[in-house]
Amino acid sequence: MKAFVVFALAIASVSAANLDAISQPAFASGRIINGHEAQKGEAPYIVSLRAISHFCAGSIINENWVLTAAHCLDSDKFTVVAGLHSRFDESNVQIRKVTSKSQYIVHEDYVYGGVGPNDIGLIYIPEGFDLNTLSRDGVAPVSKVALPSGKYESTGNGRLFGWGRDNSGALPIVLQTLEANIIGYSKCKAALPFWAPLKKGNICSYTAGTTDGACNGDSGGPLVRYTSDGVEQVGIVSWVYTPCSLTKFPSVYTSVSAYQKWIEEKIKSYRV
Repeated sequence: MKAFVVFALAIASVSAANLDAISQPAFASGRIINGHEAQKGEAPYIVSLRAISHFCAGSIINENWVLTAAHCLDSDKFTVVAGLHSRFDESNVQIRKVTSKSQYIVHEDYVYGGVGPNDIGLIYIPEGFDLNTLSRDGVAPVSKVALPSGKYESTGNGRLFGWGRDNSGALPIVLQTLEANIIGYSKCKAALPFWAPLKKGNICSYTAGTTDGACNGDSGGPLVRYTSDGVEQVGIVSWVYTPCSLTKFPSVYTSVSAYQKWIEEKIKSYRV
C-alpha cells in the first residue's frame, strides 16, 4: 500500500511538472478566441495604444484619462488612438500623444517582469478627447465608459472588445467582440492550477471545457457589463495561460471595483 501511495505521488508530480511545462501564465497575447465583428460604434470608449503598431488597448473613463493595464506602460513615447473601428479607416479617430512617463501612472505595488496583482495604470491626456463629436451617420465615435456604480454585480454576462488575432492567428481588420461569462475570485481560483498567481483583486472570464476563456482580448482592454443604467467596465485584460491552443483555463482580469478608490485618488492628486 505504501509503495502504491509513493507511486501515485510520483505520477502526480510528473503530471504537475508536465502541465507546468505546457501551460504558463503570461500577459494576454491579443487574441479574441471565437469572437465576431463588433458593430461600428458599439464600444466608443476603447482605445488602441500604438508605438510602431498596436500593442495594447485601454478605455476612456473621462475626457482626460485612459484606464489600462500596468504592464502596457513601460515606454517613454506612444500614441493613443480613439474612435477606431477598422484598422484601415481613421476618418473619425482622435489621436493623442504620450511624450513621457510623467503622463501615466502605474500602481505603486505592481512588479514589472511577470504576471501578478495590481496590474492597473492610468494615462493622462492633457488636451483631452472630444466626447461630443458625431460622425456623418450620427454615431458618437468617441465616448467614455462608466466605472462600476456598486448597484450591480461584477460577475455574470459580460462582453469583451479588442483587435486581437482570431482562431486562425490572423489579425482582423475591424474591432472584434466576444460574450464572456464573468466569474469571481473564488470560482476562478478553483478553475486554475493551485500555483496560479491569482489574487483577490482579480476576476475572470470562463466557460468550462472551451477555449473561450483562454487568451481572450488585448492587454489593457475593457471587460464590460451592460446594466439598466448603461455600460460599466468591470475588468481590465491582464493575463492568461499560454499557449492558447493547449489550455482551457480562465482569462484573468484586474477587477475595476477592487481598485476604484485607487483610480479616484490618483486622478484627484495628479499634477502635471
